[in-house]
Amino acid sequence: MRHAALLCIASLMLSACTNLTTVSSPPALDASQRLQAHRWELVYWEGTPVPHGDNGEPVILTFADGRVSGHTGCNRSSAGYELDAAAMQLRILAPLSTRMACEEGRMAFEASLLKALQGVRTLRLDGPHLYLEAPGQVALKLHERELQ
Repeated sequence: MRHAALLCIASLMLSACTNLTTVSSPPALDASQRLQAHRWELVYWEGTPVPHGDNGEPVILTFADGRVSGHTGCNRSSAGYELDAAAMQLRILAPLSTRMACEEGRMAFEASLLKALQGVRTLRLDGPHLYLEAPGQVALKLHERELQ
C-alpha cells in the first residue's frame, strides 16, 4: 500500500513538471515567421568559394513582406518570393540588382548566386541554418543572424 501511494505521488509530481515545461516553452516559429525573424548569411555553397564584400561584408538575405533582399557580394538585390510554409516550398522571383562595378570574380559570383536563387524550390531549416535547395543544384547554406 505504501509503495502504491508513493508511486501515485511520484506520478502526479512528474505530470505537474511536464505540464510546467510545456506551458513555459515558447511556441515554435513556423517557416514564414522564422525567415522573417532573422537575417540570413550565406556561409557555404559547395564547390563555390563564398566571398565577402568590401570591409568584410557578408552575403546577407532578409525576408519581409513577400520580398527577399540583401547584399549579394557586390550589389544590393531584391526579389519577390512565394512561400508555402506548410510544404516548405519557396520560389524566388526574378531578382533586381544595383549595377555597381566590382572586381570581376565577385561579379561572376553574384550572377551565379542570383541565378541559383531563381532556381530555388524548397527550403529546409535545421538548427540555426537555412538550406535553399533547387533540383539538380547544390544547396545554399545560410546561417541565421539577428536582425539589425
